[in-house]
Amino acid sequence: MRHDVSMGMFRRAGSAGLIVAAALLVFGGSAARAADTIQADPTCCTFAPGPWSQDLGEIANFNNPAGADAPHNVTANDKGPDGGPLFRSDSIVAGTTVPVKGTQYLKTGSYGFFCTIHGPSMNGRLAVEPGKGSVVPRPAIKVTIPNQSLNKVRNSGKLKVKVKATTKSSGISLKAKKGSKTLATSSGLKLSAGAGKTVKLKLKSSGRKAIRKGKKVKVSVKGSVSFGKPSDAKRTLR
Repeated sequence: MRHDVSMGMFRRAGSAGLIVAAALLVFGGSAARAADTIQADPTCCTFAPGPWSQDLGEIANFNNPAGADAPHNVTANDKGPDGGPLFRSDSIVAGTTVPVKGTQYLKTGSYGFFCTIHGPSMNGRLAVEPGKGSVVPRPAIKVTIPNQSLNKVRNSGKLKVKVKATTKSSGISLKAKKGSKTLATSSGLKLSAGAGKTVKLKLKSSGRKAIRKGKKVKVSVKGSVSFGKPSDAKRTLR
């Protein structure tokens, strides 16, 4: 009888283990909860009562419930290293849910946000807790201007710029200038961590005109990446 009881307990423990294992497979090997979904109140213009929270490395979501009176968004009070909001969502109509981009890069702490459509009176706070996650590294890039002859740039109408990503980066934009005059721009570049790419920036007609004269031209390039620090480079073309 004692043997039967022990076997029964073993079978129950084994079943429980299988259930836990299955749950871990379904939820990516972690029992951590999902980030809260920030919600707007159906009646304009406030957010539903919080508090809202998430673990490190998670991406919060924002829901504007069905039947809501107006479109809304979630925008951080504080600025990020790119000069834009520390985190933000798209503006959405009723019955829509979108991610709050940038929340995966936040350290532990409490962060204020508001709706840019309805002003600071429509506000809330997001708490980032340690949990079982970890902060996702912010996008980081390095921009350089390779050696190239001024005549070749003039003749081809293109300026070569090299971009290297220290971490996974998307939404990379480039702007080449001579003094205050914009020579060329590019946007939408994506790079995986450690990857590099040489981009040939096509000069605008005004850009070609700006470098038409002189034996040497000083150019600068600014590389920007969403939620990451910008990178600058300068070179004198001869």
